Amino acid sequence: MTEWKKEICAELPPEAEPVGNNRIIQRKNIELVHHESMEDTDAYDSYECESRIMDVSEYEMLKSIEDIDTADAIDAYTEQLLEEGVI
Repeated sequence: MTEWKKEICAELPPEAEPVGNNRIIQRKNIELVHHESMEDTDAYDSYECESRIMDVSEYEMLKSIEDIDTADAIDAYTEQLLEEGVI
C-alpha cells in the first residue's frame, strides 16, 4: 500500500478503481475546485482528492473493517460478560 498523495482530475473520479493486475486506486476527500479565468485560460473546474494504490486484497480487508459496527460489537461483548457473570 502506498502513502496518500494529492491527485487532480478533470472529471469526478470514483472512490475505488482497478488500475492494473490485482491493484486498485483508492480515493478520499474528493472535492470540486473552481479555477477562475486568467489572461490566457478560461475558468474551469477540477476535482482534487487524496489517492493511494494498493492490492485488491488490502482494499477488501479495509472495507470489511469499515463495515464493522463497533457499538454493536461492544454491546454484544458486554452482554456476553453479563451472561458469564463477569460483570
